[in-house]
Amino acid sequence: MSILKPKGRLSLCADYVREGSRLADIGTDHGYLPIALCQSGKIPSAIACDINPLPLRSAQENIAKFGFSEKIQTRLSDGLKEVSSDEVDDIVIAGMGGELIRDILIAAPWVKDGAKRLVLQPMTHHDDLIRWLYENGFAIIQQAAVLDDGKYYTVLSTHFTRKITPCDPYTALVGKLDLHEENSRGFLNRSLQNLHNKSKGEKSLLPVVQQLEEALHEAE
Repeated sequence: MSILKPKGRLSLCADYVREGSRLADIGTDHGYLPIALCQSGKIPSAIACDINPLPLRSAQENIAKFGFSEKIQTRLSDGLKEVSSDEVDDIVIAGMGGELIRDILIAAPWVKDGAKRLVLQPMTHHDDLIRWLYENGFAIIQQAAVLDDGKYYTVLSTHFTRKITPCDPYTALVGKLDLHEENSRGFLNRSLQNLHNKSKGEKSLLPVVQQLEEALHEAE
């Protein structure tokens, strides 16, 4: 049997999942992430969820092919609606917009448990997601960026602490990224380009554009 090794953004998600945790993979698509984590022995079990039947059927087929039907359940689920708190320790939500990830978390209040670990990979609006996390009592444990198939993505690990953290636009954009790291600068330079475009119609964005430009220049 071949060994599954996640690449790029999914590899970073896999790195942030804790050893020995029971996983919920939301938007599992083909089920590769939970399969790889079970195959490596990093996790004992997983629930692979998707809102669409076709990807879920593909995940079921892959899970069976790799021999993990007893360890990985599949569920047709809108976000976390078909998952309960006592079933999982770590939750991966990857491959969707930051606003949708936020809405999934809002709809599952039980994620506000400091023992749970959330691994989040927003495709868009990462700053809106980070702002919501900070303003709703979550702390970012670690965050990094990765270059995957010519595009930059960010992945963050977070948990609930009850502490509300003030979040200005710059903090929302940068989060816990290390500006001295090449992929982080690449990701933030892409964010800066988007900001430049938006600032043509929204002059209020100019101060954060300047702040991010200066921070990236100093980190070079």
